[in-house]
Amino acid sequence: MLKAVGLPSISSVPFHGLRFLKANQIISHVHGVLGLTQNGHVRGNSYFQLFHKLRLSQGPDPVESPRLTPRMVTAILRMNEGNAQISGGAVKEVHCNQLAANKPIEDRHVEGKLSGTDKYLFGVFDGHAGCACAQALKDRLFQYMAVSMADLGLLNKLYQGREDAASHLIEYLSTTAMDDISPDLASIHWQSLFQFVNDSLDMQAMDPTVEEALTSAFLRLDQDISTEANFHPGDEGLSEDLVNIAFSGAVGCVALIDGLDLYVANVGDSQAVVGSHSRDSNTWEATSLSHKHDSQNEKEVKRLIRRHPNESSNILRGGRLFGELMPLRAFGDVRYKWQKRDLIHLSNLAKKSSNFLTAYRDMRLPNNYRTPPYLDAEPEVMHYRLSPKDRFLILASDGLWDSDGMTVEKAVSLLGHHTEGRQVLGKYRPAEDSQLGKINSALKKRKESLAKRAVDDNAATHLIRHALGLEHGYISAQLTLPEKLVRYYRDDITITVIHFDQHYIKNFGVLH
Repeated sequence: MLKAVGLPSISSVPFHGLRFLKANQIISHVHGVLGLTQNGHVRGNSYFQLFHKLRLSQGPDPVESPRLTPRMVTAILRMNEGNAQISGGAVKEVHCNQLAANKPIEDRHVEGKLSGTDKYLFGVFDGHAGCACAQALKDRLFQYMAVSMADLGLLNKLYQGREDAASHLIEYLSTTAMDDISPDLASIHWQSLFQFVNDSLDMQAMDPTVEEALTSAFLRLDQDISTEANFHPGDEGLSEDLVNIAFSGAVGCVALIDGLDLYVANVGDSQAVVGSHSRDSNTWEATSLSHKHDSQNEKEVKRLIRRHPNESSNILRGGRLFGELMPLRAFGDVRYKWQKRDLIHLSNLAKKSSNFLTAYRDMRLPNNYRTPPYLDAEPEVMHYRLSPKDRFLILASDGLWDSDGMTVEKAVSLLGHHTEGRQVLGKYRPAEDSQLGKINSALKKRKESLAKRAVDDNAATHLIRHALGLEHGYISAQLTLPEKLVRYYRDDITITVIHFDQHYIKNFGVLH
């Protein structure tokens, strides 16, 4: 069971570096001093460059004179920790953590396995324009994946048992994995899933590969999110919930571990990386299992232009879709998927109502919106065969990868040394037949590992601490930024670290 670590709450600490400026004055001041555009976008500077400018702008230096004690910093960083010990399969231990920049946080994560199996699922979802879509992925995507990979017997059981059977598709590692939703909304979600079960029965003879099954689950859920929002115009309260899910958006990175087979299905700019240890060179190696779907990815840009060949000069502006959206694949975001007439119809409905869909009354279509959809949730699926050298998998939202100096190689190196430090926590007991030379060698290695032992036992927390700058003053300053400023320096950070069971991997052939 995934256990949340209970810690005392920390009251908000004022950011004295900006003294007595009001919020709007602070933002105006920051825009001028830090080189931001009027709407707060960064002009060619990293967040850490902006941070250094802010330090010099007014008042006592928040780095040289930290507002938080080390104990307070650690308590804040550990507030959202979770961990689980697992027996059976290639997964031994899971560490999770989150640090918010948005309020409320727009990221979500979920961990579980297909019921009655040792097939484990892990997902990190990074929402934008709110958390509604990311929450829907957390609540629903694993069920769609279970249906897409189900055999004929399970599909028939689901078809006959209907809602009760579907509720047991996934065994979640956390008792708080699923947030409460209204019965009406849950009923609509179930109806969509049941239709997917029915359609999968019709397609069973095709015997899809794992990659095809994962792709089917992602695309079908995204389709259902869109259809549900456009299907209940008569029920104002329910329709607004569904519309909010569809118009917000989210990217997602999901890992499936089945025996020694690791599959990563990715949509957007979250990333997955395997950390491996080479005994010959005593080094840590990083293997990326995802590609970022953004304008920096040449293949992704070509994919988009290929689908809209006559609009190449209009689609991407400033590295964003229509100058607005950074990821080029995403769930939800129907503002870039629906036909123009449907978007106009929704806006007109909102204008006619006094309290219904008020946020969509003045919805503006992107300029040169001609041939939607411009966005989809087709995952890029990669397969990896685990070997004894593989030690862990990192899934993380872009809040980690966009932090200053953080690369997949650095993340793996940090966790590799963290793992070595954790391995010396227990007492050393040499074997009875150990020779003195081997004992001395083991003790020397143990001493070296002790020097690498980190402040945080949780691997995800260890990465978050390093992402913020590691030095206490920097972390304290980051954690005491005002709510209206923090988003200029970093994004929400969500990390799941899956530690592999070395004994299981080494003996897989014998066990099976």
